[in-house]
Amino acid sequence: MAEIKSQFETISDYQTTICAISVDSQEQSHALNRDLELPFQLLCDTGKKTTNLYQLLNPHEHGGIAYPGIFLIKKDGVIGYRSLDRTAQRVNLSEILEYLKELAQNPDHQMKSTSSKGLIIPSVGSWLQIGKNMVMRGSLADWKHYILYPLFLARYLLGIAKRPDDKK
Repeated sequence: MAEIKSQFETISDYQTTICAISVDSQEQSHALNRDLELPFQLLCDTGKKTTNLYQLLNPHEHGGIAYPGIFLIKKDGVIGYRSLDRTAQRVNLSEILEYLKELAQNPDHQMKSTSSKGLIIPSVGSWLQIGKNMVMRGSLADWKHYILYPLFLARYLLGIAKRPDDKK
């Protein structure tokens, strides 16, 4: 969300409406919006209806949370672009901006395919923030992911682990 926040003006130039959807409560979403000072709206899907509809439900954390994903829905209601991401792998925002540029020139433009997703390696400061968040608001599921992330990273770098969208 931070990258989208930093490019909010550029994205808005393409006459888009940005919103994020979370399975968190309204109170949690408002707190996150306030803490991150997001220039776009956070919508709540506490019943997980939309999250399930878009196949973003991660049932293994906190009783079910949403995987990160980006959907660009055109004016006619058709999904023109989608990226189904994971916590440590995200689509590059430049790909989304390129799609919006193409769409502005050709309203019938559809996503061809997504490029490979960059692996996110948290900085030391990010690890400290993750640790602080887990101590203050975390659960056993958070600790499991925090401790197991280095194992995932090693498996990914060695080619043992595949990205979720890789063909088998």
